Amino acid sequence: MSTPLLEGVESTHTYRMALWARALVIGVGLAFLGGAAALLLLVGRRANASAGAALIAGLPLALLGGYLLLGGLRSRVVLTVDAIESYGALLMRRLARSDIKGRRMLRLQYGQTAVELVPREPGARPLKLSRSAMRTDAALETWLDSIPDLDIQEAEAARAEIASNPELGQTPEERLASLGRAKKLANTFNGATWAAAIWGFFYPQPYAVALLVVALLPWAAIILAAKSHGLYRLDARRNDVRPNLATPMYLPGFVLLMRAVQDLGVLNWQLALTYAVLATFIVFLAAVRSDPTLWERRSVAIALFCIMGAYGYGAVALGNSQLDGAAGQNYRVQVLAMHYSRGSRSTTYYLTLAPWGPRTSPEDVSVTRAVYADTRSGGQVCIHQGPGALGIGWYVVKNCG
Repeated sequence: MSTPLLEGVESTHTYRMALWARALVIGVGLAFLGGAAALLLLVGRRANASAGAALIAGLPLALLGGYLLLGGLRSRVVLTVDAIESYGALLMRRLARSDIKGRRMLRLQYGQTAVELVPREPGARPLKLSRSAMRTDAALETWLDSIPDLDIQEAEAARAEIASNPELGQTPEERLASLGRAKKLANTFNGATWAAAIWGFFYPQPYAVALLVVALLPWAAIILAAKSHGLYRLDARRNDVRPNLATPMYLPGFVLLMRAVQDLGVLNWQLALTYAVLATFIVFLAAVRSDPTLWERRSVAIALFCIMGAYGYGAVALGNSQLDGAAGQNYRVQVLAMHYSRGSRSTTYYLTLAPWGPRTSPEDVSVTRAVYADTRSGGQVCIHQGPGALGIGWYVVKNCG
């Protein structure tokens, strides 16, 4: 007997991929198979090393094309009142309704969505259904709606936890009001972080002030989280109603790293990396102490430590140069060649310089776009070298003038 909610799912229902999705998958599969066939024809005409390479490249193309073609033809979802079956290119997976703990909504790229069915068994792999790429009907929607919504449950649990925290106010209403104020403050803080990052990345003038503001942002987030009695999180969590300060934790490190790599040269890499690792440990331990829940997800903690490595190196390299009070030495150096490397999101500019000071052979150095634009091959640039506040030798390359 089905419940009234599942009256539309009395019989078996089969759902296939939407026409556009099937056409796309099959078309890509046929394209790969066509490429493999062309390479195999090349093998048949040539008996040399290039033919062998074509054969090696053609086999993976053929396998991938065949897999996509089978997926486009075989993929379907079969629904009954008490189970759901998902057929792929080669495998089928069945999940009984009684074995499903709940469902989640996943938001994919380009506006696509998917439903994730989470099994009750710990560690079992969820079953995902792409609503956007599948033809559905009321029966499937009714069946899915009858599964508990884990997103709603987790958000309600987080809100109830805040409402019961006596450190946030005397009554549940006061505690939830504190949550509302915290969200507004977090939005302002995150917006200010983006503004400071744009300032430090594109036009860091005055230079020392811009770098100092960017460097202080993670510490401001750590202090705010430590004094909030658990009201703020330093990482973004799904369905947690608490505001998160992930942006001021992560973004400043990338700005400082970019400025350090682009603006400075380091003469003692080993010492610089030693100090950078130490700085990373300090800021990481401070973050974990202010938000102990980071330890609940070790993968997040490890990712945070790795990302904070960018902050550690950038802060050490820039602080070492900005706090260096020694006079240093100046050189005029000939430019032997110029070139640049263009990536998907940025361009790095290089000058090949003649030997100077501690450099006994020609070497490439990265420079800013402005320095590169004002330099000519065969001309000269000026280098200032300093001993460093931390004993890490450093230098900057500028136009002479």
